[in-house]
Amino acid sequence: MKPFASAAFGCAAVMLALVGTASCSEEDSQDPNIPSAQSEMGTSENTTADSIKSTNTQQVSQAADGAATETSGPVYREMIYGDPAAPVTIVEYASLTCSHCASFHNAVLPEIKKNYIDTGKVRLVFRDFPLDGLAMAGAMLARCADGDRGKALISVMFRQQGTWVMSERPIEPLTSYAKLAGLDEDGVNACLENENIMVAIREGQETGTNRYKIASTPTFFIEDVKVEGNRGYDYMAKIIDEKLAEKDS
Repeated sequence: MKPFASAAFGCAAVMLALVGTASCSEEDSQDPNIPSAQSEMGTSENTTADSIKSTNTQQVSQAADGAATETSGPVYREMIYGDPAAPVTIVEYASLTCSHCASFHNAVLPEIKKNYIDTGKVRLVFRDFPLDGLAMAGAMLARCADGDRGKALISVMFRQQGTWVMSERPIEPLTSYAKLAGLDEDGVNACLENENIMVAIREGQETGTNRYKIASTPTFFIEDVKVEGNRGYDYMAKIIDEKLAEKDS
């Protein structure tokens, strides 16, 4: 049996069972033109590899709730998309096994990225809120990948969600994705036994539950506006524009 099954996965499942109060939001996109997560799962392995290998390794600043501590090996760090100095911040709480989170990342986030993140208007802070042991495992692997490869790995896991979540042996596709992100098999096993990262993810989730009242995924904070569920691009863009206008006033 691989260390994944005997150590990290078992520990993650036990820890998640202690909370177990959140769920994947039933509120999905209101835009009928946005495809479901399942329709986005056809990406080939070559496209998957290109997605990861083409990702830059730009350094980004840490947000206060996710500051890493000095230690050897991979450490937990916030994943920030866009300019850390952007005037508007979106904080997303998501689970890698949540279909509504996948739908957002596959169909809505690319539009937000094109119109707001890439133009320096918005930064998005991605925070893990794993709903089960599989989501915890995926989150840990993404945090162990070097530089921005973790973001690309998250993108791949959301696009391929229907493949690995439904697999009888989900560690196998997860390992193949992680290898494309630069982790060999030993690195995968070491990552899934990394208690520092697991505890950091768990503590972040508990903070989300207790301080920010996160009850389902995805949940977003666009500055001080809480948005529960994938409400679609137009809904979020309206709030973003309002917050940008407030910053300019």
